[in-house]
Amino acid sequence: MDKRYFLTLACSFVLLSVTGQESRVELDNLTLESALTYSLAHSPTVVKQRLKSQQAGYQLEQIKREYLPDIYASSELRRNIVIPSTPIPASMINPSSPDGELMYMRFNTPWSSGAGINVAFDIFNPETAGRKLMQEKELNISRLDSRISENELRASVAQAYVDCAIARAQLEALAADTVYYASLFREAADRYRREKISLAERNSAEINYNTSLARFHQAKNILHNANVALLLQMGLEADEDNLNRIWLTDDIESLYLKMAELEPVNDVAPLSHLRQAEQVSLSEIRTRSAVLKYAPSLSLTGYYGANYFGRELKPGDPDRWFGNSFLALSLRVPISRSLSTAKEVSRLRVEEQLERENLREIKNSRLAELSKERDRVETLRETYGLKLANMNLMKQQVVAREIQFQKGYLLESEFLSEKLREQNAQQEYLQAAYDLLSACINLEKLMKN
Repeated sequence: MDKRYFLTLACSFVLLSVTGQESRVELDNLTLESALTYSLAHSPTVVKQRLKSQQAGYQLEQIKREYLPDIYASSELRRNIVIPSTPIPASMINPSSPDGELMYMRFNTPWSSGAGINVAFDIFNPETAGRKLMQEKELNISRLDSRISENELRASVAQAYVDCAIARAQLEALAADTVYYASLFREAADRYRREKISLAERNSAEINYNTSLARFHQAKNILHNANVALLLQMGLEADEDNLNRIWLTDDIESLYLKMAELEPVNDVAPLSHLRQAEQVSLSEIRTRSAVLKYAPSLSLTGYYGANYFGRELKPGDPDRWFGNSFLALSLRVPISRSLSTAKEVSRLRVEEQLERENLREIKNSRLAELSKERDRVETLRETYGLKLANMNLMKQQVVAREIQFQKGYLLESEFLSEKLREQNAQQEYLQAAYDLLSACINLEKLMKN
């Protein structure tokens, strides 16, 4: 018995551990794919939109059930304190009574009660005829909104990941420059103490070091903000533990291979088109439902029960209970309300035309944006290749210039000028990489949405 208990407890602990691990993400080895997967399951934006879709589904089920007959039980117990009297012709009781003589009778007892089953059913009600169809369209729109929200989240997380990768590359480059300028400053300070260089040259070296250090601190702040933005997009808390743990696996080159070289698949029906088409269909249903308001409504009501009458309250006495039941078919024909219905139909027809024009505008705008973004991606891809080549050439140039500087063939100011050109080439490369990857993310979002 004890062995089975401990075995069950151990299995439960293992299952709980596995479940907890599935909901975690390795921040210290974060790939773009893992960031996207985790965000789609935990981002508050997507979760809220899914809950809205679920809520719309429940509302549809509720509307379907409202079309069923409304059956309910009712009962009442009444103590009639003052029983009103009703005048009737006396001849109804006593035929020998003279004409015009009245008698007063009470048509009730001190105690009365009633209990029974009621039913109410709308055979046709113009007010609710189109509710089910309209809610089905609302549900479809909500589901499409969820898919659009997921695509937008993917783009936002990918953009935040790119921001972090670019910011880290920039920080590493500036860290290397700062270390280099620090060594130059130490060397200049030592040479100044030995009176080998002037104070102006020593100060110039310190200024270069301070400038590089200031850029390093700015890049560090940029990386911190980028990490915070990525954690928030993923649905994680931006606390110190997560900020210290986060480390990206994909660098600029791997992101380039994943994004820039892969052409997104062009869906036959983008989500924005599908959503607006559902909106057009919804407006058509609303117009048809409004036209139905010209028609009469037909309803059925019924009751099956019994009424109790007695001078004393004795509900257990079967002789005091009298059956009561009926079925009623009601027809209601609108007359004056037709005037307002005509205005409503006119308004909804205009709204229906507006939705059609919105669909046409969305199609045209998307095609134009898609064409421009594709051309922009091609241009940025060429620019990225050229900036990468320039950066590599400048690195080779600096290595060659450094050898000349160490041999005394080149002045320090000339060598520092080459270093500055190298920094500029690297910054231009990072900017080109950022522009290209951002454009690829936007293009993929346009292709899907």
